[in-house]
Amino acid sequence: MRIRTRVVCVVGLLVSLLLLTGCFFNVFETARSIGKGKSSLAVALAAMNIQIEDTASWLLTPQARLAVGLTDNLELGLRSGLMVGVATGNVGFLGAVGDLKVTLFEEPQSFALALGFGGGYSSGLVGWGLEGSIYFDSTVPFFPLYFVYRPLLPLGVTDLALIHQFAVGLHLELSPNARLLAELCSWGGILSGGIGFDVSF
Repeated sequence: MRIRTRVVCVVGLLVSLLLLTGCFFNVFETARSIGKGKSSLAVALAAMNIQIEDTASWLLTPQARLAVGLTDNLELGLRSGLMVGVATGNVGFLGAVGDLKVTLFEEPQSFALALGFGGGYSSGLVGWGLEGSIYFDSTVPFFPLYFVYRPLLPLGVTDLALIHQFAVGLHLELSPNARLLAELCSWGGILSGGIGFDVSF
Protein backbone atom coordinates (compact mmCIF):
# COMPACT_ATOMS: atom_id res chain seq x y z
CA MET A 1 0.00 0.00 0.00
CA ARG A 2 2.82 2.41 0.87
CA ILE A 3 4.57 1.81 -2.45
CA ARG A 4 1.35 2.49 -4.37
CA THR A 5 0.80 5.72 -2.42
CA ARG A 6 4.36 6.87 -3.14
CA VAL A 7 3.99 6.12 -6.84
CA VAL A 8 0.72 8.08 -6.98
CA CYS A 9 2.36 11.01 -5.16
CA VAL A 10 5.40 11.04 -7.47
CA VAL A 11 3.24 10.83 -10.60
CA GLY A 12 1.00 13.60 -9.26
CA LEU A 13 4.01 15.79 -8.53
CA LEU A 14 5.46 15.24 -12.01
CA VAL A 15 2.13 16.04 -13.67
CA SER A 16 1.86 19.17 -11.53
CA LEU A 17 5.36 20.21 -12.56
CA LEU A 18 4.48 19.62 -16.18
CA LEU A 19 1.21 21.53 -16.23
CA LEU A 20 1.57 24.23 -13.63
CA THR A 21 5.10 25.55 -13.52
CA GLY A 22 5.45 27.17 -16.92
CA CYS A 23 8.44 25.10 -18.02
CA PHE A 24 8.98 25.49 -21.73
CA PHE A 25 11.22 24.76 -24.66
CA ASN A 26 13.76 27.41 -25.41
CA VAL A 27 14.22 28.20 -29.10
CA PHE A 28 17.88 27.32 -29.83
CA GLU A 29 17.08 27.65 -33.52
CA THR A 30 17.91 30.31 -36.10
CA ALA A 31 16.76 31.25 -39.59
CA ARG A 32 19.64 29.37 -41.22
CA SER A 33 18.62 26.54 -43.55
CA ILE A 34 20.53 23.27 -43.33
CA GLY A 35 20.08 22.30 -46.99
CA LYS A 36 18.42 19.48 -48.88
CA GLY A 37 19.33 15.99 -47.72
CA LYS A 38 21.22 17.21 -44.65
CA SER A 39 20.36 16.72 -40.98
CA SER A 40 21.15 18.65 -37.85
CA LEU A 41 21.06 17.88 -34.15
CA ALA A 42 20.98 20.60 -31.51
CA VAL A 43 21.42 19.68 -27.85
CA ALA A 44 20.99 22.34 -25.20
CA LEU A 45 20.65 23.01 -21.51
CA ALA A 46 18.62 25.90 -20.12
CA ALA A 47 17.81 27.07 -16.59
CA MET A 48 14.94 29.05 -15.15
CA ASN A 49 13.82 30.27 -11.73
CA ILE A 50 10.08 29.99 -11.16
CA GLN A 51 7.74 30.68 -8.26
CA ILE A 52 5.82 27.76 -6.77
CA GLU A 53 3.58 28.86 -3.89
CA ASP A 54 5.79 31.92 -3.12
CA THR A 55 8.95 29.77 -3.16
CA ALA A 56 11.65 30.23 -5.78
CA SER A 57 12.50 26.99 -7.54
CA TRP A 58 15.32 26.44 -10.03
CA LEU A 59 14.70 24.08 -12.92
CA LEU A 60 17.05 22.75 -15.58
CA THR A 61 15.62 21.87 -19.00
CA PRO A 62 17.87 19.66 -21.12
CA GLN A 63 16.42 19.55 -24.64
CA ALA A 64 17.23 18.47 -28.17
CA ARG A 65 16.01 19.17 -31.71
CA LEU A 66 16.54 16.92 -34.72
CA ALA A 67 15.96 18.47 -38.16
CA VAL A 68 16.02 17.13 -41.71
CA GLY A 69 16.37 19.32 -44.81
CA LEU A 70 13.51 18.57 -47.21
CA THR A 71 14.67 21.18 -49.74
CA ASP A 72 17.39 23.83 -49.66
CA ASN A 73 14.99 26.20 -47.86
CA LEU A 74 12.56 23.88 -46.05
CA GLU A 75 13.26 21.72 -43.02
CA LEU A 76 11.27 19.41 -40.78
CA GLY A 77 12.15 19.36 -37.10
CA LEU A 78 11.22 17.54 -33.91
CA ARG A 79 12.19 18.66 -30.42
CA SER A 80 11.81 17.08 -27.03
CA GLY A 81 13.30 17.41 -23.58
CA LEU A 82 13.08 17.04 -19.84
CA MET A 83 12.75 19.30 -16.82
CA VAL A 84 14.71 18.61 -13.67
CA GLY A 85 14.09 20.26 -10.29
CA VAL A 86 17.50 21.35 -8.97
CA ALA A 87 16.53 21.09 -5.29
CA THR A 88 14.32 18.00 -5.53
CA GLY A 89 15.80 16.05 -8.43
CA ASN A 90 12.30 15.43 -9.76
CA VAL A 91 12.22 14.78 -13.50
CA GLY A 92 9.35 15.64 -15.83
CA PHE A 93 8.71 15.45 -19.58
CA LEU A 94 8.77 18.75 -21.51
CA GLY A 95 6.82 17.21 -24.38
CA ALA A 96 7.37 16.75 -28.12
CA VAL A 97 6.75 19.35 -30.81
CA GLY A 98 7.18 19.03 -34.58
CA ASP A 99 7.65 21.98 -36.90
CA LEU A 100 8.29 23.05 -40.49
CA LYS A 101 10.61 25.98 -41.13
CA VAL A 102 11.03 27.79 -44.46
CA THR A 103 13.94 30.16 -45.00
CA LEU A 104 12.74 33.15 -47.01
CA PHE A 105 16.05 34.98 -47.33
CA GLU A 106 19.61 34.08 -46.41
CA GLU A 107 22.56 36.17 -47.53
CA PRO A 108 26.10 36.14 -46.09
CA GLN A 109 27.28 39.47 -44.70
CA SER A 110 23.66 40.57 -44.38
CA PHE A 111 20.74 38.78 -42.69
CA ALA A 112 18.52 35.71 -42.83
CA LEU A 113 14.75 35.52 -42.38
CA ALA A 114 12.58 32.43 -41.87
CA LEU A 115 9.04 31.47 -40.87
CA GLY A 116 7.95 28.36 -39.01
CA PHE A 117 4.77 26.54 -38.06
CA GLY A 118 4.34 23.57 -35.78
CA GLY A 119 2.43 21.87 -33.04
CA GLY A 120 2.40 19.07 -30.54
CA TYR A 121 2.19 18.44 -26.83
CA SER A 122 4.33 20.37 -24.37
CA SER A 123 4.25 22.19 -21.07
CA GLY A 124 4.93 25.46 -22.93
CA LEU A 125 1.74 24.87 -24.94
CA VAL A 126 -0.11 23.93 -21.72
CA GLY A 127 -0.89 20.55 -23.28
CA TRP A 128 -1.76 20.23 -26.97
CA GLY A 129 -1.29 23.33 -29.09
CA LEU A 130 0.02 25.12 -32.17
CA GLU A 131 2.86 27.56 -32.64
CA GLY A 132 4.25 29.91 -35.24
CA SER A 133 7.76 31.35 -35.47
CA ILE A 134 9.52 34.32 -37.04
CA TYR A 135 13.32 34.03 -37.15
CA PHE A 136 15.72 36.86 -37.93
CA ASP A 137 19.52 36.39 -37.95
CA SER A 138 22.36 38.77 -38.49
CA THR A 139 24.84 37.01 -40.79
CA VAL A 140 27.48 39.70 -40.33
CA PRO A 141 30.49 37.91 -38.73
CA PHE A 142 31.15 40.56 -36.05
CA PHE A 143 27.44 40.80 -35.11
CA PRO A 144 26.23 37.15 -34.84
CA LEU A 145 22.85 37.77 -33.19
CA TYR A 146 19.52 36.04 -33.75
CA PHE A 147 16.01 37.02 -32.72
CA VAL A 148 12.89 34.86 -32.59
CA TYR A 149 9.24 35.61 -31.91
CA ARG A 150 6.98 32.63 -31.32
CA PRO A 151 3.21 32.97 -30.71
CA LEU A 152 1.85 29.85 -29.00
CA LEU A 153 -1.82 28.83 -29.11
CA PRO A 154 -2.82 26.29 -26.42
CA LEU A 155 -5.76 24.15 -27.59
CA GLY A 156 -6.42 22.35 -24.31
CA VAL A 157 -7.81 25.39 -22.47
CA THR A 158 -11.32 26.79 -22.37
CA ASP A 159 -10.33 30.38 -23.24
CA LEU A 160 -8.08 30.46 -26.30
CA ALA A 161 -5.33 33.05 -25.89
CA LEU A 162 -1.85 33.45 -27.31
CA ILE A 163 1.25 33.00 -25.19
CA HIS A 164 4.15 35.11 -26.45
CA GLN A 165 7.69 33.76 -26.53
CA PHE A 166 10.72 35.89 -27.42
CA ALA A 167 14.35 34.86 -27.73
CA VAL A 168 17.60 36.65 -28.44
CA GLY A 169 20.91 34.91 -28.74
CA LEU A 170 24.37 34.55 -30.24
CA HIS A 171 25.16 32.02 -32.97
CA LEU A 172 28.90 31.43 -32.88
CA GLU A 173 30.24 29.41 -35.83
CA LEU A 174 32.79 26.84 -34.65
CA SER A 175 33.17 25.22 -38.09
CA PRO A 176 31.11 25.01 -41.29
CA ASN A 177 29.06 22.22 -39.65
CA ALA A 178 29.02 23.19 -35.95
CA ARG A 179 28.01 26.22 -33.96
CA LEU A 180 27.38 27.32 -30.39
CA LEU A 181 24.09 28.98 -29.44
CA ALA A 182 23.76 31.13 -26.31
CA GLU A 183 20.25 32.39 -25.63
CA LEU A 184 17.99 34.42 -23.36
CA CYS A 185 14.30 33.60 -23.68
CA SER A 186 11.01 34.88 -22.29
CA TRP A 187 7.83 32.77 -22.25
CA GLY A 188 4.79 34.56 -20.87
CA GLY A 189 7.10 36.74 -18.76
CA ILE A 190 9.15 33.82 -17.36
CA LEU A 191 12.83 34.25 -18.19
CA SER A 192 15.24 31.48 -19.07
CA GLY A 193 18.79 31.31 -20.33
CA GLY A 194 20.88 28.55 -21.75
CA ILE A 195 23.49 27.28 -24.13
CA GLY A 196 23.29 24.81 -26.99
CA PHE A 197 25.50 22.99 -29.49
CA ASP A 198 24.21 22.51 -33.04
CA VAL A 199 25.89 20.19 -35.53
CA SER A 200 24.83 19.41 -39.11
CA PHE A 201 25.76 16.29 -41.04
